[in-house]
Amino acid sequence: MGDDFDVIVVGAGMAGSAAAIRLAQGGANVLLLERGSELGAKNLSGGILWGHDLDAILPNWWHEMPVERHIVRKRFGFLSAERSLSVDFEDGDWRKEPYVAHSVLRARTDAWLAQQAEAAGATVVSSVPVERLHWEGRKVHGVVQGGEVMSAPVTIVADGANSRLSLGTPIRPNAHLAPEATELGLKEVYRLDPSVIEERFQVGPGEGHAEEWVTGIFPEGVLGGGFLYTNRDTLSLGLIVNVASLYDRGVYTTDLIEQFKLHPTIASRLKGAELVEYGAKLISSGWASRPAAFHGDGWMIAGDAAGFVFSNGLVIQGMNYAVRTGLAAAETALAAKTSGDASAARLAEYDRRLAATGVIGDFRDFAKMDEVKWNPRFYAAYPKFVTELFHAMMTETGAPKKPVRRLAAEARKAAGVSMTRLIRDGIELYRST
Repeated sequence: MGDDFDVIVVGAGMAGSAAAIRLAQGGANVLLLERGSELGAKNLSGGILWGHDLDAILPNWWHEMPVERHIVRKRFGFLSAERSLSVDFEDGDWRKEPYVAHSVLRARTDAWLAQQAEAAGATVVSSVPVERLHWEGRKVHGVVQGGEVMSAPVTIVADGANSRLSLGTPIRPNAHLAPEATELGLKEVYRLDPSVIEERFQVGPGEGHAEEWVTGIFPEGVLGGGFLYTNRDTLSLGLIVNVASLYDRGVYTTDLIEQFKLHPTIASRLKGAELVEYGAKLISSGWASRPAAFHGDGWMIAGDAAGFVFSNGLVIQGMNYAVRTGLAAAETALAAKTSGDASAARLAEYDRRLAATGVIGDFRDFAKMDEVKWNPRFYAAYPKFVTELFHAMMTETGAPKKPVRRLAAEARKAAGVSMTRLIRDGIELYRST
């Protein structure tokens, strides 16, 4: 008896749907399974879609996909108790088609992508909580659902950061995510009139603004950063918090996001906005979060499930890597279908594609950043240092003027940072980037 499908893809996020689209376009009989009750219903993002990887399968995607706004400005800054310091970056190329970056609401974009997979010929089914992979020794031959096996020579695992199908298996022998390589994303969505958004953030119709903040406002030892970006008629706001830093501190994440929202700088953005949505998700990012392997007999793992979320403290990117790795897995599966060979040796082409498209290099070369970005001083001392320094430089008090070097020394002292430590942290940051 033959297999039910050529390829089974588990997870209809960016990685899974991109893989299913390419597989169907290539003539494969592909099944795309989604645990959520509706396509896109459980997907959440606090980032920006850099979507050029979609060009290979959907040439006019930015005209057809329900994106929110194309980003024309990014702001990066530091928050201390009552102050903030930020830098804006604008690029004229970002205002030209094809637009390079978009704010998105994943419930909309992911549902649309799954529909494109179905239109291309994939079988797409939601409300299917796959129980486990169907292992034959160390080989995967489909999935098990409701006690029944759905078989395929190749299975692509794309079920998100907390990958229930891979944890505690040869793919990820540990039954739990490593806290030091795991982050918690918290997000709220606020409704606001488009004209108010455009006036408040100084953007035109269809244009968007994004912000990322190092949040030096939380209880000692809690490490996290904040984000805010504009959608068509809403604002997305949230935090990325290091999970390990929450342990045994008696801190509630709801309190953290309230602190962030009540900071004067952030509160001014939310004036008159109405909360309409709240969500949270785990993020497994960086080289340290990778599985034991990216492929094996009959299987490949892609997107967030493989830890392909890049974060260097200034930006966090996952959707582009999800699409790229999903496409790499799809091309590898198509080649396996042609050859009739889905062995580990044949699917090793997946790793070669990951290397050729820059995915492996991006994560391996920035592996040191995984440690540096969670330096506790970056989330307490340095936000206070830079905001104290600029407060002293920018505020007129009537007192005699002081040279900048003296102001800097006083700001360092107030923040509890020695010159030696400042230099060492600067060197470490430089080396990691």
